[in-house]
Amino acid sequence: MTIAELYESRKDDPRWNTSYPLHPKDWAAYRVDGPLPFDKDRCLSFYIHIPFCRQLCSFCEYTRMLCPEEALQETYLRVVANDIERFKTQYQGFTLLGCDIGGGTPTSLTEKNFSLLMEIYGDAIAGLELSDDFEPSVEATFDTLSEMKLTELVETGIKRLSLGVQSSSHSIAASHHRLGGDEKQMAEWLTIARQMGIEKVNLDFMYSLKGQNEASIAQDLALIDRLHPEQVTLYELRTNMLPSRTSFTKEALFAQYSQYFEGLMSMGYKGRFGQNTFSVNAKDQGVSSYLRERMLNGASYKGFGLSAQSMSSVGVSYNLGKLSSGPRQVLNTDGYPEAYTYLLPAKELAAKYMAISAYHGSFFPNKLLEMGIAPASLNDTLDFCYSQGLLVRSDDDRVHVTKEGFKYYGALFSLFF
Repeated sequence: MTIAELYESRKDDPRWNTSYPLHPKDWAAYRVDGPLPFDKDRCLSFYIHIPFCRQLCSFCEYTRMLCPEEALQETYLRVVANDIERFKTQYQGFTLLGCDIGGGTPTSLTEKNFSLLMEIYGDAIAGLELSDDFEPSVEATFDTLSEMKLTELVETGIKRLSLGVQSSSHSIAASHHRLGGDEKQMAEWLTIARQMGIEKVNLDFMYSLKGQNEASIAQDLALIDRLHPEQVTLYELRTNMLPSRTSFTKEALFAQYSQYFEGLMSMGYKGRFGQNTFSVNAKDQGVSSYLRERMLNGASYKGFGLSAQSMSSVGVSYNLGKLSSGPRQVLNTDGYPEAYTYLLPAKELAAKYMAISAYHGSFFPNKLLEMGIAPASLNDTLDFCYSQGLLVRSDDDRVHVTKEGFKYYGALFSLFF
């Protein structure tokens, strides 16, 4: 099959997006026992997973559960703290590029346990060399914030807050088992957060949600304009990862993204067509340093907590709890070690890098060469994409998706798998 034929065959296949592998069995041949090695990685990021939420949204594909009682929250946090300390004891002398705390909803913890989480974060980065652009971040929802939690964030040195909105339409939110946000509450919390020292607020929105249309997107954009967060992240609902399906065509998805993009550009946000992060400051790319290094540069990262993912220069792993049908049943007091470890060949490492980079609509060809992809194969694929106007190369040697290429970005990026 030629490159052109492969591209055509994948255009309307929803499996090709930012998720990889397509199925766990695809990596069965590369699975090994034991933890993922980080011996060759002198620069990496941390990710701490808090799997607790006050409500379980149907569009979320991550491991999460309803927030348990305070004692179980504390047990979980202390176990994660021990895992972090063990990793730091084993691997020393590396530079920390970023540290994100996500979930789940970290701010769903009680104030006592959120304070403990901030202590754990402080201990996690203590004694490590931090990169010059180190910028940690915490995920939250408006209904789980408190002044005490914001104070703890700022005093710990975390000044970026990422808040999920997803849709301003209460009916769309309700159809996905999510409580619709109240704009007055949002505005009040953003004012308080900024007054208390939060320097960057990111708001998450989604497209391809059930019931979404041009009018609801216009409503989202109007809300963004009034709240004017420093950053906006736009996620496409990856329906192949969920039991439910939506009926949006690739053309409809393209139109929804385009409406958001044009609206954000008219408000003064910076970003190239095809990427999912936008910022009032073009230099920060609209992300924390953890996401910036992972998404833009393919840097290694170590995940802590239930089902957290890690990626090193030799493979990928998933902690205990991944693929579990009842995550609460695998909460334990012995730690969350890697349950699935895969040592990957060059083509699979490159595939994972390309899938992650697809969020930003760009990648470095040289990174693929570093991973071991054959230059001839890479150049043939690039030549096809350039000739069809699907990709364009920038002055910094990064390759960006064009408008034409973004319509079928999954099929496009999968050509490099």
